[in-house]
Amino acid sequence: MRKNLWQAISLSLLFLFGANANAQSSISVPSDSKFVLQIDLQALKASKVGSVLFEMAKKAAMDEVGKKVDAKDVSTDKIQEVLGMDPFEEIQGLVICASDYESPEKSLLGMVRLKKTTGNIEGLLLALPGYEKSEHRNYDIHTASPDEETKVFGAIHASTGGNKTLIIGANKSSVTGLLDSLDAKNLENKSLKSIELSSDRKVIAQMQIMELPTEKLGKGPQANIAAMLSSLVVSLSEEEQELELRAAMQAGTEKKAEQIRQSIQGLGAMVELFASMDDQDDDVKNVLQFIKKVKVVQEGTAVSVKVRVPSAEIAEMIKKEMNDN
Repeated sequence: MRKNLWQAISLSLLFLFGANANAQSSISVPSDSKFVLQIDLQALKASKVGSVLFEMAKKAAMDEVGKKVDAKDVSTDKIQEVLGMDPFEEIQGLVICASDYESPEKSLLGMVRLKKTTGNIEGLLLALPGYEKSEHRNYDIHTASPDEETKVFGAIHASTGGNKTLIIGANKSSVTGLLDSLDAKNLENKSLKSIELSSDRKVIAQMQIMELPTEKLGKGPQANIAAMLSSLVVSLSEEEQELELRAAMQAGTEKKAEQIRQSIQGLGAMVELFASMDDQDDDVKNVLQFIKKVKVVQEGTAVSVKVRVPSAEIAEMIKKEMNDN
């Protein structure tokens, strides 16, 4: 029973640290970061599609906790009692980055924005395997060792307004660097770089890719397009009951941007051609309708690809998939 209790506490903490979070204007990340992911939990919950996904994720998390403690129907009240807060209400958003596509967990840095409480988190940290504590300025740096080869570092930052931020990372220096950045300390730190993030309340999620994993894309048009890109920002937003997926690409020259536009439009036409040969299948019909809504626009060295679909339509597709499984 004692072992199961500690497992439940550890899993709850991991779920909390890995939950979704809020948009903010900028963040200081390690200078070798390859991507930065931003998720706004409030925008997610407010959207028609996001509310469905949120309930799915919440149920999956509760089911997983139940498995770990050999219990059925673990209630949110019990999780709230353990954590000392309701994580589904208190967590506002997440920003996460990594410097390695092969093993992102080795360079992971995450920032979880809360309201004004961290509940029982600091006390529960004491129960994590290999727990240790050190100090950085006036902050406690908490360390846990899930296994012999892995260490995870965490800290809690409080803003002047009293809002809390949980910081967790695979490297102590990235955690302390982010703490310094939030306090406007040591801004000349060359191991960090500032990344502008979306402040648009309609944006549910945004990923900035500073370095594409070209070696993992294989050979073909996708690899050729990636090789011509200097940056890529993918965002998901909802406006006027429509879900929009947008990819904003930046090429080095206008000629490369034009080649990217032509390649994307050509790929879309090719997929549409092959899909039309088997238009009796419902899934194929959905693909065709999706492709027809894709718009590609080039302006100078910038290329934008976007598609908008009714939120209710996507929500129904998700619900159907859930019921089928």
